[in-house]
Amino acid sequence: MYEELAVAIEKRIKRYHKDFSLPLMAEFWEEVLTRSLEDIGLKPEWDNGRSHKVGEDIFEESIGRISCKSGSIVKGSVTLNGSRTTRYKTLEEKLEFLSSSHDDVYFLLAKDKNDIKEKNYKYKVLVFPSSTIKVDTLKWEETKGGWKGTGDFSARISRSMSAQLWTTLPLEKVEHILEIDGNPS
Repeated sequence: MYEELAVAIEKRIKRYHKDFSLPLMAEFWEEVLTRSLEDIGLKPEWDNGRSHKVGEDIFEESIGRISCKSGSIVKGSVTLNGSRTTRYKTLEEKLEFLSSSHDDVYFLLAKDKNDIKEKNYKYKVLVFPSSTIKVDTLKWEETKGGWKGTGDFSARISRSMSAQLWTTLPLEKVEHILEIDGNPS
């Protein structure tokens, strides 16, 4: 399935970059993934109302609850942002919220920032179970600007950014990496 999906995604991203130089991300990535899943015969459910709900962006019966994210690749790892946690006062409350089940699998569209700056539209679609980055598996400590967690991956919660979660995952922990050349032909 993943090879066929990579071909479908690549076709759509090439078309996107015929018209746009900005990197593909956010709701545009959700729609590209939804339509690519349809291209290979699946039946995804997606609400294009820009809901900003936690976790699930797309549901597909054979895959489950899909969270679509964008990320940046630096030195063999990918960094992605997560939920804001200002409504939770303690670190324990934040971790409980962040580790509860909101989705089943990530489809992360990742890019090297230097490639995009140079108008080289190469991406990686990283597919992995949500359990791979459950923050309650990390060892947490308070820092000057918030908290940081370390373990099989790392994360931080920054007070100055609405207590938003930032996660850095080594690429070696990713189950499926789909190489996408989005450069228009």
